[in-house]
Amino acid sequence: MAENEISSDIPAVPEETEPLNPPPRYFVRLNPSEKVQHMLFVISFFMLALTGLMLWLPERTFHFLGSTQESVFFFRSLLHRIFGTVMMLVCAYHVYYLIFRPAGRRWLRDMMVRKKDITDFFYNMLYLVGIRDEPPEFDRFSYKHKMEYGALIAGTTLMSVTGLILWSESYWDKFLIDVSALIHGMEAILACLAVMVWHLYEVHLRPHKFPIDNMWLTGIIDEAEMKEEYPFHYKKIMSDPELQKIYVREGLKQDG
Repeated sequence: MAENEISSDIPAVPEETEPLNPPPRYFVRLNPSEKVQHMLFVISFFMLALTGLMLWLPERTFHFLGSTQESVFFFRSLLHRIFGTVMMLVCAYHVYYLIFRPAGRRWLRDMMVRKKDITDFFYNMLYLVGIRDEPPEFDRFSYKHKMEYGALIAGTTLMSVTGLILWSESYWDKFLIDVSALIHGMEAILACLAVMVWHLYEVHLRPHKFPIDNMWLTGIIDEAEMKEEYPFHYKKIMSDPELQKIYVREGLKQDG
């Protein structure tokens, strides 16, 4: 039998092709450490807001507590100090994380203000008023994230410093105590308004995310949302195999 006749009986090896149903692809927005930091900060923030608000309400609000009012306010004060300490420890760890952990240094680099943030701001304003047809392509953190992060740093620093002064009021003169109390209270109101008016809407209450975005729990988003919300970052990841190792998860929706 001729050689070409023998070879014709051997089935050809099919070329490698993309699977018909590729596993879903997800992208990391918060790694496990960042999720824990965020969770502890959120819990301490809301507990501080709740226990702090009790001091601003009229005294008659708590008449229904009767003889237990004194005990309730003792525990209010205790809880306020406990969660204030938790928040300061989380912030201290976050500084360590930004300086000494590779993922933290990436976070810090990506959070730095760049020229693109300024142009993104103006292009987005033009898009919102209908002059531009498309919004700008945002990176990992947009100008909105960076503004909020900067405000968070400034606000938390003010609250921590003034809170520590009020906690150790016996060491300071009355003028400093009064100024610290004023700053502490006004900054608390500003922080609560920022969370309710800006952060909750931007993260959870927008129509396509309502009633809640579970990214703060899972730490990841799917590919469609990544392309829509952070197209510039998506393109950078997909063009760099090293970034894919850090940010891409395939298969089950978990961040491992």
